[in-house]
Amino acid sequence: MYDLFGCWTQINTLTVMFVIIMYEQIRDEGVLVRLLNKLVLLTCMLVGAKSLAADSPTPSQWKPAPDLPITFQEVYPAVFMDRVFIGGGFTTTDSDSFYGLGPTRKVFILNPAEQFWEKAPDLPESRHHLGMTSNIHYVYAIGGFTGPKEDAWQPQRAVYRLDSRKSRWMSASSLPIPMAESVYANVGKNIHVIGGKTRKRGETQNIDTNAHYVLVNNAYWRKAKPAPTARASAAGAVIGNDIYVIGGRTGGENRQNLNTVEVYDTQTETWQTRAPLPIAAAGLAAAVIDGKIIVSGGEAFSNTGNWQDGKVFNSVFLYDPNIDEWQELEPLPTPRHGHGKVSLNGEVYVLGGAAKIGPQETLSSTLIYHPTQD
Repeated sequence: MYDLFGCWTQINTLTVMFVIIMYEQIRDEGVLVRLLNKLVLLTCMLVGAKSLAADSPTPSQWKPAPDLPITFQEVYPAVFMDRVFIGGGFTTTDSDSFYGLGPTRKVFILNPAEQFWEKAPDLPESRHHLGMTSNIHYVYAIGGFTGPKEDAWQPQRAVYRLDSRKSRWMSASSLPIPMAESVYANVGKNIHVIGGKTRKRGETQNIDTNAHYVLVNNAYWRKAKPAPTARASAAGAVIGNDIYVIGGRTGGENRQNLNTVEVYDTQTETWQTRAPLPIAAAGLAAAVIDGKIIVSGGEAFSNTGNWQDGKVFNSVFLYDPNIDEWQELEPLPTPRHGHGKVSLNGEVYVLGGAAKIGPQETLSSTLIYHPTQD
């Protein structure tokens, strides 16, 4: 039942004036009463609907998805043949090489229709920070780090690929230089690898690089225009012919977290700078949906260089290339860095990562982002 007196108080002055004018025209008290009751009832319905909308919490656009079979962080997944591929990251292990984590050969595939992870062929070698990307012919596993516990961060040149039969990984053309923690992108048939960490021959320390190589026709690598900024642990995304490199960090004496955004036009082979990310972070992830980039999570080391003195973010931002602006979206349910991210069938998948800075609290959980339907 509606509280007619309470609802009556919601009727504004214009409504009362309307009733008075109608009475002047009608001159029938019975008609006036019926008209007034209908107006009160209509006002009650509108007020009630408004109250219900105000009291109802907005449903989250982040929904849980099937957990990964193992914990995973520092991963760069890919979509191939409408399936999500993930592998070659850090996972929890007894034979650790970095604070309870070790590189893995394991690869898993998600069929979104079935919402179930199945095991794929193992990589030929264990890797962490392995880059995955794909074209219409193959899914690629590129570079990454490996090595014994005392030197587990050796960047690699080796590249492997898996075809549609998914029987086993085959060796592909090796990178011109060892690279890991890079941005990996597919435009047309070509595969791009940009920035990250490398190591000069005979050296024992990794350095940031702005190197940019393109795998042409699945056959050979050619050198492309280097990125303006040498950095590692950035996020990458592709819109049309443009490759975006977002955030990341630099090491060495000038170490810093970055909010820099640069875009490479594969047609003109030129770099340009875009509006900076609202936060400076590395270990973040990006995916494209409806022609816009969604960037999530990440971590920021302190200026001391000690990974333990830092923080992890749950922030989510949307970039619109048409107006070169960032917009903040609903945050992740929990902070994440080192997570993977892909878009498929109008949804964004967030895969694994870690809830705390560095190698702490590695996750197997995954999320799906459902954009708001206008």
